[in-house]
Amino acid sequence: MDGQLKAGKNFLKIVPIFLLGAGSNLISGDRIEQNVKTNEMIKKLGIDAELKFLIRKEDELNEVNIKDADVFIVFPYCADRFTPLIHLAESTLPTIIVGENNAFNNALDTYQYLADHPNVEMAFTNEEVKTKLKSLEAAKWVKTAKVCVFGLETEESLGKAWCKNPIALGKLNTHNVTREELLSAYKKTSKTEAEKLARKWAGECEVKEPSLEDIPKSARVYLAMKKMIENVKADAAYVYLRGNFTKGLGTKMCFAMSKLADDGIPVGCWRGENLLPMLILHAASKKPVFVCEADKHEGNTITLRHCFAPSKIANCKYVLRRWRNMNGTVTGYVQLPRGQVTLVNSGIGDKIVVTKADAVDCKDLGNETCRMTIWTQLENEDIIRKFVGREFAMVYGDYAKEAKEIGARLGPEVLSG
Repeated sequence: MDGQLKAGKNFLKIVPIFLLGAGSNLISGDRIEQNVKTNEMIKKLGIDAELKFLIRKEDELNEVNIKDADVFIVFPYCADRFTPLIHLAESTLPTIIVGENNAFNNALDTYQYLADHPNVEMAFTNEEVKTKLKSLEAAKWVKTAKVCVFGLETEESLGKAWCKNPIALGKLNTHNVTREELLSAYKKTSKTEAEKLARKWAGECEVKEPSLEDIPKSARVYLAMKKMIENVKADAAYVYLRGNFTKGLGTKMCFAMSKLADDGIPVGCWRGENLLPMLILHAASKKPVFVCEADKHEGNTITLRHCFAPSKIANCKYVLRRWRNMNGTVTGYVQLPRGQVTLVNSGIGDKIVVTKADAVDCKDLGNETCRMTIWTQLENEDIIRKFVGREFAMVYGDYAKEAKEIGARLGPEVLSG
């Protein structure tokens, strides 16, 4: 388990369907030659030929088992109508009709036949097919990735911010760990192992206020959380209202979460509104994601802040600080770099806002402020009027197109700048 997409030819069950009936057949030759040619075509798309169907008669479409598919790719290489295609479209499974080169007219005709089904779409090049498959795969990962959620006791504890959250609605695959379960695991974690790990961390970081007695507590939190994540084979982790753990742990969880993120595990925290954005951006980019909250706004610039971030984003060593000014706590400041970023904001989950921005500065403002405050200049200032919540996820690079595609396939309305 490394928190990465389970990418590969078997993650999505892709069923290629070649329509090779009478009419203006564009793949000539006998059955053996047709088999060879179609294998070559789907190989270029990186698709496994195991589930392929060559359809020459209508009744052969009845052999396609909807239960064995996540997505259909239809190659209409003849002018025949094949009425059983309607049954495939009615399955609501994504269906991509390919109209590359000489298949253009047949593809348009086939699409017209099925266009009243919103799950049916067109692609005119191999690259378009690959892009659509990539977004489908990423959307499936978001839906199926197991998220280890720490601290979500009952639905009554959710509050208004969670009343329509995808977790509360059961739209994500979550495994809940109660506060008591984490505290118990923390107490059972070896102090000796934690102290050894803390000395290693201290040697790799610049240490300011935290003492050598403070850092082992963060190491114990890290070891306890990582073991629980591994035990349930989770792909991501989320801490709901981490302040609820502070008294029992005797420390904040910030640096433990930073180190889990450095291990490649997507990790987020606060009220849950940035969980879906985090998963979307991780699926789109396969990069570490900075989960954060909006702070201030001036013109086209907004500041985003949080108290933990993966050091791999910044490619620099941590500066160990107290969480705000609380004694006995540890968080790690990293200088987040300048550059283009993609932001996703989803509020309670019924709308997703995707926009691009430029990260122009990052500072530790100290006092009672989150350690990482980053200034981002929005590509379009008007997008702030579409934001639907305070929590964000941010990744470096331009992944706006991918994030919009993934978001649209998950159901919520997608807004963009």
